[in-house]
Amino acid sequence: MKKHVNIALLALFAAGVLAALGKVFVWGESVTNYGAYTPWGLWVGLYALLVGAAAGAVWIGLYSSVRQGGRCGELTTVAMVAAGVSLAIGLAFIGTDLGKPVKGFNIFLSPSFSSPLAWASWLYLVFFACLAGYLFTNAKKAFMYLGALAAAGFLLAESLFFGGMVARSLWHTYLTPLAFITSGLAGGSALVWLVGLTASPQAVSEEGFILKKAVLASLAAHVAVEAVHLVTGLGGAEKAFAIKSMWASWPFWGLFLIAGVALPAGLLLKKDCRLAVAPPLLVLLGLAAYKYSFVRFGFAVEPLPGLATAFHDARLSLAYVPSAVEWLVAVGFLAGIVWTANLVITKISARQA
Repeated sequence: MKKHVNIALLALFAAGVLAALGKVFVWGESVTNYGAYTPWGLWVGLYALLVGAAAGAVWIGLYSSVRQGGRCGELTTVAMVAAGVSLAIGLAFIGTDLGKPVKGFNIFLSPSFSSPLAWASWLYLVFFACLAGYLFTNAKKAFMYLGALAAAGFLLAESLFFGGMVARSLWHTYLTPLAFITSGLAGGSALVWLVGLTASPQAVSEEGFILKKAVLASLAAHVAVEAVHLVTGLGGAEKAFAIKSMWASWPFWGLFLIAGVALPAGLLLKKDCRLAVAPPLLVLLGLAAYKYSFVRFGFAVEPLPGLATAFHDARLSLAYVPSAVEWLVAVGFLAGIVWTANLVITKISARQA
């Protein structure tokens, strides 16, 4: 990766970290725009995106290894590192959102295994242990398979957490786990592609056709799932309102459907398509907009009819637009994924040279 790009990514990452620390330890919720009726926003959406992308990246690495007869090649290593960094930054997002990240460790001290989040949290630890085993031992193949199983487990747990919320009609459907899987595969494929281009171009040039096919297939599957969600969701009044609001919002149709699906698909289907940065970057942008919309419009329906107009306060509103600090943390953390993955892969390559 070019030096000036590396410096720019590091500067953005540092700014994002400082803003996150300021929110957690100094400003609190005063610098965010979510409130009583919309308690989750941009950061939770990006957390969901990165958890899914981590799982998808591992599966892409596993697929690459299987194609090579079980050998853990360079693309598999890129995928495993990208997955680990994606998951770590995703957890940083949710820790910043909660505001008391240290208290999050209570889930390991006194877990309730009736909660999908408890299972997800423990499986995160299992995955990080598998990643360490993959990077620092000779049993790479075994740890790769175990990591793929752990990734499947934590993604399923996260999807069941959202899908089991009866009070959120947009999420409460059997299609939510399917949407997490398809979006995870698309996001993971695009993430491995993007990180590979910047950190290990040779691996992408040798096996990039895998990423191209995976992105196209998973995007098509995800759009199909969302189309079924739209059709089946129009039957109930509450769900119909939420899902129509989501589809009518510009982040969903503009950034996701057009910029994140139609445009990269058009680029990838061209005969002379080269494995450039634009397609995976557009896919990740579109999926970020999708996850934001998924979280945002989960709170589009009033908890009680007329409640939104009964009280007037900035924190008692169904409206939500991310604040400047929310955007700064988001951009900084996302830049940090590419910077950190590049740093780790460079160190691994130097060690193996």
